[in-house]
Amino acid sequence: MTTLLGRTAVLLAMATAAVGLAVPAAAVTTTAAQVPCPRAIGLVCGQTAEGELRVITRDEHIILPPIVRALNQTPGPWCFFSAPGFNGDRREVAPWETVEDFGFEVLSARHGACTWS
Repeated sequence: MTTLLGRTAVLLAMATAAVGLAVPAAAVTTTAAQVPCPRAIGLVCGQTAEGELRVITRDEHIILPPIVRALNQTPGPWCFFSAPGFNGDRREVAPWETVEDFGFEVLSARHGACTWS
């Protein structure tokens, strides 16, 4: 039964992420770092200041409401930005890294290392 519930939570999270909606916190587990996230490789989980979960699986030009913490469950880095369209302050999150506080509200994110010009 536990395995079935776990699979259901992951499928719900993946389906919800595909349409860009938030996932109810009850459908996921919480990591030791307190960022709730489905246990699935290939997901980045973000959390708003209010505790709402956002599952990110592709580049996001705008994230509303903005996120303030994240867990990268992918084998590659992600770059998080303080402004829409991959602009503003940025913070790179390494594979498997958890960031409890970006120091800014994240309004966009993309897969890959951050670049500075």
